[in-house]
Amino acid sequence: MSAKYHFLAEQLEARIEKLGFNAPLPSERDLALEYNVSRMTIRKSIDALVDKNKLYRVPHVGTFTTDKKLYKKMDVFLGFSREVEQVGGTPSTTLLEYSLMPADERIATKLDIEKGSYVYRIVRLRKKNNVPLIIDESYFPKDTVPLNEKIVQESIYQYIQTELGLNMVFADQKLVATFCKAPYTQYLEIDEQTPVMYVELTGYLEDGRIFEYSESYKNSDRYELVIRSHH
Repeated sequence: MSAKYHFLAEQLEARIEKLGFNAPLPSERDLALEYNVSRMTIRKSIDALVDKNKLYRVPHVGTFTTDKKLYKKMDVFLGFSREVEQVGGTPSTTLLEYSLMPADERIATKLDIEKGSYVYRIVRLRKKNNVPLIIDESYFPKDTVPLNEKIVQESIYQYIQTELGLNMVFADQKLVATFCKAPYTQYLEIDEQTPVMYVELTGYLEDGRIFEYSESYKNSDRYELVIRSHH
């Protein structure tokens, strides 16, 4: 059995290399009939290719060929759209929430503003080539970064720089391995037991003001963070 599923995994790997990124694989049943093997053998072969990051599963949907991971260097202040475009991908955003609210004590502390000051709360699903990668839950102080729904569906960073003329100079980021909030798992197409990268980001302007606080859940199967150390 072991030799059979390893041999079949090699055959499938050669096949999927020709399919391109995010292409659907036939069902286990269809593959079992095609290769004249058991579904258990097919499943083990697919498991091996998932472990090699050649395939990924979407629960209740199917199995797909893996896109190249999106890499982010944590020492570079770059918005999601530009990250994706720099590697030849197509970025897209689904706006899940856009609201104006008074900051509670926690958010006011994170943004270094008075409690009760108005902030925008924005929740966005970020995709590369229509594949979900990140849920961003972001807060922007209204007095510093006035927004509207059209802007938040495009590039907020570009708007801050070009329209508001503000200089974003650096961000503090904290990275933790954890699990995704239950409401967000469906959007990332993962289950509640799939580990994700949780990143807290606090962005600063040239004059020292904080312009953003965000909490992001990144699918670690499709997204990779690179930290550069300087001597």
